[in-house]
Amino acid sequence: MPAKIINRSSCRPRARQLIATSSISARSPCSLRKIAPTTPLERVEKIATYAKGFLYYVSREGVTGVHETVASSLGEKMAQLREISDLPIAVGFGISNADQAREVARHADAVVVGSAIVDLIAKHGNSGELIEKVGSFARELRKGIK
Repeated sequence: MPAKIINRSSCRPRARQLIATSSISARSPCSLRKIAPTTPLERVEKIATYAKGFLYYVSREGVTGVHETVASSLGEKMAQLREISDLPIAVGFGISNADQAREVARHADAVVVGSAIVDLIAKHGNSGELIEKVGSFARELRKGIK
């Protein structure tokens, strides 16, 4: 069955590949193994061999959450991953503003933002402003990566 591409006009080419990969669907979830800065090369190669759809790179050591900067080794790590695999690369952990999203998007095919949105939900979850606050934040991130 051929893959279908969703919202072609707003996606970057490799992100379209991520969305269109036929192995990813609501009917056939796949395991997602994260690659960290400390993951040994042998393990990275194994993860890449069995990965479906995309690789998920954890942008920093430690825990997720809001951080001030993007890891300085990101470009080098992305180049190493691209030598190992042709799959699109999603990068997450610690991305909390448009500048960081822009920096990550320079190297990766997808930018994953989690904790910053969870923090907004925690702060505005019981108010009528929740949807506007999260929507505004998402628009700011999108502008950052265009």
